[in-house]
Amino acid sequence: MPSFEERAGLYKSESEAFQEYLKGLPAEAWGRQSACDEWLVGDVVAHLVGNSEFYAGTVARGLQGESYPPEGRPKAGEGHPSISAAALATSSIAAKDRLGDQLLSTFIEKDNILINLLTGLSAEDQAKPCYHPGSIVPAGNFVDLRFKEIVLHQWDIRSAIEEKAGLSPASLGSMVILIQESFASGSLRWAFWAGPPLDRPVRYRFEVKSPVPVTADIVVEGDKFRYEESLQVTADVTFRCHTHIFALLMYGRMPASDAMAAGHLAVDGDSDLAAQFSQWFKGI
Repeated sequence: MPSFEERAGLYKSESEAFQEYLKGLPAEAWGRQSACDEWLVGDVVAHLVGNSEFYAGTVARGLQGESYPPEGRPKAGEGHPSISAAALATSSIAAKDRLGDQLLSTFIEKDNILINLLTGLSAEDQAKPCYHPGSIVPAGNFVDLRFKEIVLHQWDIRSAIEEKAGLSPASLGSMVILIQESFASGSLRWAFWAGPPLDRPVRYRFEVKSPVPVTADIVVEGDKFRYEESLQVTADVTFRCHTHIFALLMYGRMPASDAMAAGHLAVDGDSDLAAQFSQWFKGI
């Protein structure tokens, strides 16, 4: 696992590069549809403004020993995008309209405040508990959470503008850490949207070799799931792919059927079950 200092440095570099990318976007691009169904490019950036403000506030409070929910927020562990997605979409659009031609400068200002806060955490501060709707999170892991937000939403923007857009290779280590852990908005619990119970559990196996290896099973029961790293039984479906395809699948950016059709996802087992994977893992 990369050290905190390594992950923080990569996060800072990626964030600053994204700021430069946004500075170079032509005016017409800000009104284009992003990969997020309900958001234009400007709405995505407004969401990132709100995300930076929330993360900076909750980490600052956590460093002072305060990890209770702010007013209007659910208890830690009770939040989920299936509950909040519609309200988040609406508030981001309203924020974009409110900020107007100050959107980019506000994003850069708030982003830099958060970068300085997170990359300046001492070893002691990194372990301090902070509030998140998904769970109580160590302050240091907000580096990974924000890194994920920046990289995924950059992809949401770039994939709508450029013919070939991928996730930043530097971010994949942080994404795998989040997916394999149980906390907050990067975890599988946050990405999983429950549906009707199944007649029997379905076992999906991921064999990801590079650049960041992942070998694990995700067992779906329809209304719940479990993540297993000890692979002792036969899988119903085995997926083989690059780490960035794994991340796009888990965060709902690329349906399994599309990844298979494009040749990005090799599948052993029931192809119908393989295509169904994305009905449960949608992220936000």
